Amino acid sequence: MTKDKGQKYMVNAAQARQTKERFAQPEEQLTYELGKAVQELPPLYTRLLAGTMSAIVFGAIAWAYFSQIDEVATAPGELIASAQVRPVTSLGGGSIVAVKVQEGDRVTKGQVLIQKDPDLQITDVSRLAKSTRLIQDDLQRLDAERVGGKTTGTKVQDELLSSRLQDFQARQAAAEAEANRQIALIDQAKVRLSRLQDNLVNAKSSFGNAQTNLVNADSIRIKIESNLALAQEREKSLRTLMTPGAVPRIDYLDAQERLTRAKTEITRAQDEVINAQNRITEAQDKVTSLEKDIAAQVQEIRQAEQAYNAARSQAQRVASERQSEILTQFNKRKEELTTVQGQLEQARKQQALETIEAPVAGTIYKVKATKGPVQSGEELLSILPEGEEMLLEVKVLNRDIGFIRQGMKAKVKMATFPFQEFGIVDGEVMQVSPNAIADKELGLVFPTRIKLNRHAVNVRGQEVEFTPGMAATGEIVTRKKSILTFITEPVTRRFNEAFSVR
Repeated sequence: MTKDKGQKYMVNAAQARQTKERFAQPEEQLTYELGKAVQELPPLYTRLLAGTMSAIVFGAIAWAYFSQIDEVATAPGELIASAQVRPVTSLGGGSIVAVKVQEGDRVTKGQVLIQKDPDLQITDVSRLAKSTRLIQDDLQRLDAERVGGKTTGTKVQDELLSSRLQDFQARQAAAEAEANRQIALIDQAKVRLSRLQDNLVNAKSSFGNAQTNLVNADSIRIKIESNLALAQEREKSLRTLMTPGAVPRIDYLDAQERLTRAKTEITRAQDEVINAQNRITEAQDKVTSLEKDIAAQVQEIRQAEQAYNAARSQAQRVASERQSEILTQFNKRKEELTTVQGQLEQARKQQALETIEAPVAGTIYKVKATKGPVQSGEELLSILPEGEEMLLEVKVLNRDIGFIRQGMKAKVKMATFPFQEFGIVDGEVMQVSPNAIADKELGLVFPTRIKLNRHAVNVRGQEVEFTPGMAATGEIVTRKKSILTFITEPVTRRFNEAFSVR
């Protein structure tokens, strides 16, 4: 037994030495030994090992298939206010003696922001009071114009009222004169038209008479031509018989005289026919000419009537336009009076103690006011109204804009507050600009606004609110992809590119 074991050990050692000599690399030998060890395991252990490995592999694939992660488009940006920052301006000129707020201060409505020298408001009160009186005088004069009054109570306004009334009367008289002139032109044109129509009737009558004369002259010509033919035949017959003396010479001479007289009559008849034809042509030409003149005269009357209607309408519009102009000026001056009265009331309130107060509660921004002179309408500072939401305006790259839509979820990482410590701020895409703008660093970008779910972070137990201008990065969730897709996508893309023709 011991001898058999020794022989078996020697055989195994020899086989191991042969196996080691067969493989050049240690890794190949290790793979061979591992496979051999698996083959020598009992069948039950082999199946358990294979099943465990298969379960692990399929479980990992299933986990990668069903587990999803967000695919995001990253865009840098900064915080802006959802509403415009409200500027505070000086209602009038003066001198600032104290600025009581600084940038970042939170103020309430009515809180004193800037103290001005009250002595300088006296001039503004006087100026606004004078403007109020002038506007009231204008309104009184305009009301008198509207109802046809002759006086307003002040000399200057009475003169202006009289001048404007004279101007209106002059324009109305000019329009009436033009309408009357057009009526006179129409009457003259109608007289000429009547005369032309009478001439046309006479011309047509002459044309009819000429046609009748032509018919009569032509009938006479035909009859004379018949007599001429008989006279020619008689003269010819007598001339033949006179030579042998068959007829007396006096008969032949009488036949010649009749022939000559017939020729003269036929010439006269032909001339009469030609004259009749000429008279017909002249009458026809006159009729045509008169018809053209009548058509031209009718057109002239129509044009004159149109001009009259336009002049009449203008004369009627003068009054309505004047009333409309008066009403427009009245309403405009009334609005100006309301504005000036409001400014006057405000100036009188500030005359006792010249102060500039906060119109709304909010946060102070962009303090431009300094001690010294200030002009009317000059911007002193700005206030971000309290309660206004902050928006993140990001610059979405051109390659990502096609996947972004309104309502998509977003994750905001504030540059001031590291997200590893303070977390991220959830948001939602509120607006996507359809137009691109040029950025020096990023190229063409699309401004996109993200609404934040919260507007402050807790720093060491205190709530620190976000302020406009803070830099942040927005990660817009464009879609969800499985982990398996992320793993296989590079392989499939390479595979597709390998089989595509360039």
